Amino acid sequence: MENIFSKIGYTISNQKNSEQDVVQDVLFIKNPNGSIRWIWNANNLEPLFLKFYNVGGIRAKIFTWAVKIIFKLKVQKVVFNKMTYYFKKQENSFFDCTDNWALFTGTVGTNNKAILYADASFFKIATTSNAKRLINSEHKILSKIAFDFFQTPKSKQISENVIQLSDISCDGKRTKRIEIAHLKALTEMNFRGHHLIQIKDWKLFNELKFDFSQINDDRIPKNMIRKIERLLDGISQEDYINVSLSHGDFTSWNMFESKEKISLYDWELFAYDRPTGFDYFHFIIQQGILVDRKLWKEIYNDIEEQCSGESASFLFNYDLEIQAKYLKFYLLINCMSYLKTYALQPKWHLQVDWLLQIWNEALNEFVIKEKTARELIIMDVFDALQNKEYASIKFPNDYPDKLSINSDIDILINKSLSSSIFNLITNHSLVVKVSQNKKSFMDTLQAVMIDGSFLSIDLIWEFKRRNIVFMDAKKALENACMNSFGVKTLSFLDTQSYLNRFYILNDAAVPQKYKMYKEHTANQIIKNDFNQDIQDVCLNKRDLLKELSRDKQNKGIYYLRNLVYYLYDKLFCSFSKGYVITFSGVDGAGKSTIIENVKNMVEKQLRKPVVILRHRPSVLPIISVLFRGKKAQESFENTLPHSGTNKSVFSSLVRFAYYYADYFFGQFIILIKYTIRGYVVIYDRYYFDFIEDSKRSNLILSKKISFLGYKLLLKPKFNFFLFADAETILNRKKELDEKVINELTINYCNLFSKLEKISSSTVYKTIENKEIDQTLSIVLQTIINK
Repeated sequence: MENIFSKIGYTISNQKNSEQDVVQDVLFIKNPNGSIRWIWNANNLEPLFLKFYNVGGIRAKIFTWAVKIIFKLKVQKVVFNKMTYYFKKQENSFFDCTDNWALFTGTVGTNNKAILYADASFFKIATTSNAKRLINSEHKILSKIAFDFFQTPKSKQISENVIQLSDISCDGKRTKRIEIAHLKALTEMNFRGHHLIQIKDWKLFNELKFDFSQINDDRIPKNMIRKIERLLDGISQEDYINVSLSHGDFTSWNMFESKEKISLYDWELFAYDRPTGFDYFHFIIQQGILVDRKLWKEIYNDIEEQCSGESASFLFNYDLEIQAKYLKFYLLINCMSYLKTYALQPKWHLQVDWLLQIWNEALNEFVIKEKTARELIIMDVFDALQNKEYASIKFPNDYPDKLSINSDIDILINKSLSSSIFNLITNHSLVVKVSQNKKSFMDTLQAVMIDGSFLSIDLIWEFKRRNIVFMDAKKALENACMNSFGVKTLSFLDTQSYLNRFYILNDAAVPQKYKMYKEHTANQIIKNDFNQDIQDVCLNKRDLLKELSRDKQNKGIYYLRNLVYYLYDKLFCSFSKGYVITFSGVDGAGKSTIIENVKNMVEKQLRKPVVILRHRPSVLPIISVLFRGKKAQESFENTLPHSGTNKSVFSSLVRFAYYYADYFFGQFIILIKYTIRGYVVIYDRYYFDFIEDSKRSNLILSKKISFLGYKLLLKPKFNFFLFADAETILNRKKELDEKVINELTINYCNLFSKLEKISSSTVYKTIENKEIDQTLSIVLQTIINK
């Protein structure tokens, strides 16, 4: 504060130092961090500090109204913070401290400038060398330029640290959207200096590109840098770009609108060669981030909606590809410029995190061609965590987006971070759906992306197995280390300890892929909190439980707490109901291959246990087994389909009644034994064979009877009919002739179409099984989306 006032001609103190000192009461409002934001003469009759305030959102309007009421009632000295200063006037003073004035201390950073409002003028006061350069540049610019369709302030150089700007805000209002007045201003600037330039000759771009390559700041999101580098590598030096005059900070808080004419302040970032539409994009994006606090997908919708009519015509000629091209260049220019600035700031303000998160997500619009939605989400999650306290668990030593599609992510964090990561993923433009299972010690998030890909993340804040705490999470976070790919991981020893204890407590062997941790110092001894030796790698479960029971976190009141949490999690948080999937199709349609792959996908990606059943629940044996023993089972499995000789309707009805009993009663056993316990049950063939292909089961049966029986069964959640052309099927298996194959295929398709129309909760889907990957993608997306 003393530094600011010294530059405008006053020495201030909390005590009187000379007879020339003027005692002056001031009122002030603080920033969230406790520093002074606005300060003004306590005798002001009007709230002049509102001259610095952007009255945009509802909260801002309420605040403005409240302030004006306070001043009307003349109770400002009671409501606001008050302080007494002793002002001593210096030779360079240019205003009267006892008159009406208000001061904004500015935003912390290398470009920090304070703004004084006095004598119907704004005075910009540079507090840093970089800010001094900027205000001197603004003064030179305002001395040269003049426009027809919008107004700029008159500038006067007071000193090397201060410039005076005329007040052109009278009777003006700030607006949140691009309107006619804004378009006139943008149009005039766009056509004043509009010209086509080759990338290799574009000085602004190439200088920023060089500066960007020199940035070395661990706070800047690593994956954001990778995205920018990837986009820069894709730009040819031989390409052309339209550039023109640009204000550089064309935002609602730097302008006032009156009678469809814009009064525009803050010309310090003015440039002659920014890409077309830069100010247009800047207005909408900065407004969305800093004022309206919108998500990127909402901001992008604003860009699309407001880029219509006149704005679409003069900027992008109604061409969405051109708009996308210049949005990409806006993001690159803006990000490279500000990242350089932020790298020079010792401390970031909260708004930096807001900006970086949205800019980072916006870059995905142009990287999505090379990266999957899943990969980009992973990159953004690790960027959001980069400057936080976290440690990934069992994470490969590679870039986060290189993670296997069948791998989930385990991250150790502080519990307070869980909700922010959940909000990030839920609100992300590439995510269509998120499910959450929050327990007392962890939060599992499962996200479905716009391209149908799937990601599961476990956010863990306490290492627990049932009611036993098996590691100190706080110490593990303190020991976390950054790998060469910008990912914080558990230390080697903590990873080793985690793997050993986790798998011992789960009665499982440590997987082979973690062999390096198993072999390293197999007989290593570490000290626990009681200075007792624990053999970290070679313990059995009984010894491990014995040692853990001595830990403070597993004794006394902590033991009871852990037990209560465990019971709560078991009763209310761990219930994950399974479902039934059926695959039907003629022999040779490729069911077996698809079923095996779907089993792996459900286990690896959806993280659910799978049981495969053939045709029916099989709680009742095959009829022939009842009479001929187990050898009949082998004989039945080796029998070709449609080779049965039964021609008796009565025999068929008896046999069908037997198999139907198996379906009817067996479905409840399957429900209790598997489905309600979270298993996914996959049927290789199902009851539909009795409806459309009863001959396969050696039955002569009316479709009406079998279809009526289906109505009394619990309906499987997902039913897929796989088909292929007769030639493909005969190449795989020569068990049926072409006529039968075509007839069965048509009948099954008609059946599934009929069932689909009468059911809204059950999926009946027919898939031509040409390419395995395509079929699997359809199946997985159907399961995930439903």
